[in-house]
Amino acid sequence: MPFPDGADGQRRATPPPAGVPPMYVRYLRDRLLEAEAGLTAMSERYERTKAGFDRRYARRGITPDTDIVGYVNAKALNPELKFWYAKVEHFQRELAAYGAALTGLAAADRLLAAEGPRIPADRQRSRTGRPNLNRVG
Repeated sequence: MPFPDGADGQRRATPPPAGVPPMYVRYLRDRLLEAEAGLTAMSERYERTKAGFDRRYARRGITPDTDIVGYVNAKALNPELKFWYAKVEHFQRELAAYGAALTGLAAADRLLAAEGPRIPADRQRSRTGRPNLNRVG
């Protein structure tokens, strides 16, 4: 049984629970930064490609304001726009995945690091005499 005081009588903080290895968190952060940089680069590339597409078709008189059906059809048939937009979507998904993983790890760390003993819900005393259904209040 661990004692709350050290050998010299000083109060010692309990060590944090064994969590996720720091190397893994650094890996996730690095991948998140790479995904963010990739998203920025691919978004810029897509915007440049789309601007060129818009200029080319505007010269022909096809714009979203004048001929939306022709514009949408031409845009759907352009393989370069599809390619760069797929790249943008890929990096958006990566950014969301790594961000969610880091957010989840941070939340779990905060939850596990909360001080005080935890009483399981089935052992808590209900106020109304009925079983505790984890109700608020």
